[in-house]
Amino acid sequence: MRCFKAIVAYDGAYFLGYAKQPNKLGVQDKIEGALNLLGIKSVVVAAGRTDKGVHANNQALSFHAPKHWNAAKLFHYLAPKLAPHIVLKKLEEKNFHARFDAQKRAYRYLLTKNLKTPFLAPYIACGDYGSLDSLNTALKQFIGKHDFSMFKKEGGVATNPNRIIFNALAYKTFIIGHECVVFKIIGDAFLRSSVRLIIQACVQYSLEKIALAEIQAQIHNIKATIRTPIMANGLYLHRVYY
Repeated sequence: MRCFKAIVAYDGAYFLGYAKQPNKLGVQDKIEGALNLLGIKSVVVAAGRTDKGVHANNQALSFHAPKHWNAAKLFHYLAPKLAPHIVLKKLEEKNFHARFDAQKRAYRYLLTKNLKTPFLAPYIACGDYGSLDSLNTALKQFIGKHDFSMFKKEGGVATNPNRIIFNALAYKTFIIGHECVVFKIIGDAFLRSSVRLIIQACVQYSLEKIALAEIQAQIHNIKATIRTPIMANGLYLHRVYY
């Protein structure tokens, strides 16, 4: 068997998350189903298990295929079977594990105050976010190594809650005629819904609905104030570093 590394982008609006689902509506279901049509039976491992509605620009995958498959041939036959909601961007033969070998994951979150068209609703979150300075003040609290037990939803496969956030910031840009705040968060790994809980905490602080001390208390596992993640549609797994 040969091990392959794939880079894919996918539209999370069409799936119930990355992981396999009973109704076969997970990203993993679609990819493994496409491989099965080619006679390849393999578990497809992802660098990050995105939630329902979360998108990916450059999700990294690893899987195995029989030796008669090379990267060029497999790309040719696999890519059309994934389209249109999953795009196979790159495929190479490489002996690695998509999740365990990853060093960093980078996420982006897009948020606008005024969505001008319903056709962007699955891809840009809409809501007030206060001031950019306040968002960045809150985001700075998360940089470093922390126990994120109070910044995760139940479930997931991780057993160690300690994570390192290398960078966290917010900036403004225009996307298809919309002024957006882009949240950029880079960490070694993330617990289930952790990124969305972090962003929700920052937005609530920026809107003066919670105090900075409440964020710090939740980071230090004293008291959980933020329990509901921000909406999923604005979140993208942007890049995986190896």
